[in-house]
Amino acid sequence: MTPSTTIVLEERVTIAQAAELHRSLCASFANGAAIAVDGSRVGEIDTAVLQLLASLWRSCQHRGTDCVWQGASTSLRRAANLIGLIEILQFPSAESVDDGDAAA
Repeated sequence: MTPSTTIVLEERVTIAQAAELHRSLCASFANGAAIAVDGSRVGEIDTAVLQLLASLWRSCQHRGTDCVWQGASTSLRRAANLIGLIEILQFPSAESVDDGDAAA
């Protein structure tokens, strides 16, 4: 699968970026092509953004559209794990994620 759209998440993805990210995700989803998300640089991510990403994954799954990670930082994985979205977001490997002391 070759994604036609790649969404690159910044190092800090907060509620301040949620509306813009939502528009990008909706536009990418609307074109019906495969989507890749690069979360390799994420150091901090808000719950609202994780919920947007979970919604994207669910919507793509429902439609039968591929949605994959091009990278997912430890901070991103840890935050997803803390709020129970680790399975929905289908990270690319079975690396263990502990909740450690990193803030989400």
